[in-house]
Amino acid sequence: MAELQIESRGLDEIIARMNHFPGKLKEGSNIGMNASLLVLWENVPPYPDVPNPVRQGTLGRTLGSSETGGKSAGSPDIYTVKALGTTGMEGRFGTKLDYAPHVIGENQAWMHYRWWKLSDIIPKAQGKIVKIWEGIAKLLADFLDAKGSGLLGK
Repeated sequence: MAELQIESRGLDEIIARMNHFPGKLKEGSNIGMNASLLVLWENVPPYPDVPNPVRQGTLGRTLGSSETGGKSAGSPDIYTVKALGTTGMEGRFGTKLDYAPHVIGENQAWMHYRWWKLSDIIPKAQGKIVKIWEGIAKLLADFLDAKGSGLLGK
């Protein structure tokens, strides 16, 4: 199994202020986590060029990708969002293939040197994910300041 995990952190002040609105906090966190996973998914690189005409594309399909990369085929094996206690949220993205750690994991086998690593997706996605969570924090703050409407409306 090879997977990436995202945990929302650094929202302590907003979380403390949202203590009386746990449903709204969960709604905002769920939106942010799902958007973050979509960013990871869209940044899955294409299959590398390798001299093997018998490839079946299994690894790509289990990541919801194809030879062109990104969200281009099916859906990932691991794509979950769950609450952690009353204020936390966790998202997971990856594949359940038993050989995936040897191909795209941190302990990549030498013969897969042409392959990217699952962790290579993070630098490409990080800026956009940070902006997503900054936006969620603003929506929650606006809700608390009674300016909120729409997404987390009153």
